[in-house]
Amino acid sequence: MRITLVPCFLLLLGVAGADSSAPVKLAVKNPSMTDGRDVPEHWTNQWVGRGKIKVMRDTATYRSAPASLAIEAVDGPAHAQVSQFFEVKGGERVKLCGWVRADGGGNAMLALQSFSADWKGIDLKVVGNALTGFDWRKAEGEVVIPAGAARAAVVLVLQGPGAAWLDDVSLDGSDPGAGAQPQSAARPKPAGPPKPKNSCDPAEGFYPDYPHAWRQIVEGQQKRAKEGPAAVVFLGDSLTLGWHEQPQWKDRYAKLGAVNFGVGGDGTPQVLWRIDHGILDGLDPRVVVLCIGINNLWPGFDAADTVQGVDAVLGRLKEKCPNAKVLLLGNTHFFDKGDGKGRERVRHINAALAKLADGRRVRFLDFSEHMLTNDDELKLEMYVGDKLHLSAQGYALWANAMDPLLDELLKGSQ
Repeated sequence: MRITLVPCFLLLLGVAGADSSAPVKLAVKNPSMTDGRDVPEHWTNQWVGRGKIKVMRDTATYRSAPASLAIEAVDGPAHAQVSQFFEVKGGERVKLCGWVRADGGGNAMLALQSFSADWKGIDLKVVGNALTGFDWRKAEGEVVIPAGAARAAVVLVLQGPGAAWLDDVSLDGSDPGAGAQPQSAARPKPAGPPKPKNSCDPAEGFYPDYPHAWRQIVEGQQKRAKEGPAAVVFLGDSLTLGWHEQPQWKDRYAKLGAVNFGVGGDGTPQVLWRIDHGILDGLDPRVVVLCIGINNLWPGFDAADTVQGVDAVLGRLKEKCPNAKVLLLGNTHFFDKGDGKGRERVRHINAALAKLADGRRVRFLDFSEHMLTNDDELKLEMYVGDKLHLSAQGYALWANAMDPLLDELLKGSQ
C-alpha cells in the first residue's frame, strides 16, 4: 500500500466552514497512550520527510499517566509525523482535541490529514501547536473533511530538532485526561560547542533552547554566498539583523544589492567562525558594513581584547574580500548600571576602533554619542525596551549617518 502524504511546509489552521451539521464522533484508539510497550498501540504509522527520528511511548513525560506518544529527532533537525487512521466521508465535521508539548528547539503540531480512497494525500489541517519553552498546551479545532476524502489521520508532527509529544486525544472534543496531573521529565540541556578563549578565537554560536538554530542560520548564509555576488554585505550581530525589519532595508539597501548577515548574539569569535566557514565566498562585495563588538561584553572580554577581535575580523575581510571597502561602525551605547562603566567601555572601544581605519580601504563611523542626552543618559526614543536594541528612530539615525559615506564608498569602488 502506497500512501501519498501532504508535507506540512505550508500549514493551514483547521477551521470549520459554513456547514451547520453536528460534528461526527469518531473513537480514537488508545487516546491516552495507556496501551503499548515501546510505541503506543495504534500509533504506528510514520512518515519522515527529513532527518532521523525515534518514536516511543514515553513514560517519563506525559499529560496524563501513564505515558504519551513522543517523536524525537536524532542527530539534527527532522520533519516527521506519526498518525492513526480513520474512515471518513467528505463534508463530515470532526472536533479534534489533544495536548501537545515540545522541547529542544522543536515545534509540535496536532493536525488532521485527509486521503482519498486510493491513499492520495488531499489536505492537512493543523489545529494547534506547542513550541519549545512551553509546557503541555491544548490544541483543538473543528475540521471539515474535504470532498473526495475517504480516510483521515490524526497526526503528531515534529518540525525541527528536539522532541514532540502528544497525549489525551479525541475526535469528539472531549478530554480523556481531564483532571490529570502532567509530568515532564527534565531534559538535559545540550552542552554546546567550546567557548572562545578570547575575542580572536573563532567559535560557533549557540542557543541552548534551540541547539541547531545558529548552524541553520549559517547554512542559509553559506547557501546565499554560493548564489553569486552581492554589492553590499551587512555583517554583524542582532543590531545588524534588525535592519530587515526597517523600511529602509527594502526601500534602499536591498535595491543596492545588499544582503544582511547579522546574527543575534554574535561577537567577534562567531563572525570569525562564519567567515572561515564560507559565508563570504563568492559574494565579492564592493562594501562590507561591519557592526560587531557589543556582544563581546557578555563572555567577559575586555575592551582591548574586543578591539583585537575586530581587527582580526578586518584581517579576514581583507583575505576573503580583497576588493571590498569596509565601513566599520562604532559600538552603540546601551543600558548602564549607573556607574558609568558602560559608557566608558563603549568610548574606549570606539576610540581604538577609529585607529583601525586607514581612510581608504577601511572607513570608520561613530554615531553613538548622538544617542545620548546632554546628561549622558540614553535617548529612550532611540531604543526598544531592553535599552540595547534600537527602535525605528535609532535605525533612522544610523541610516542618516551612514548613507552619505556608503554612497561615497560604492561610487569609489566602481
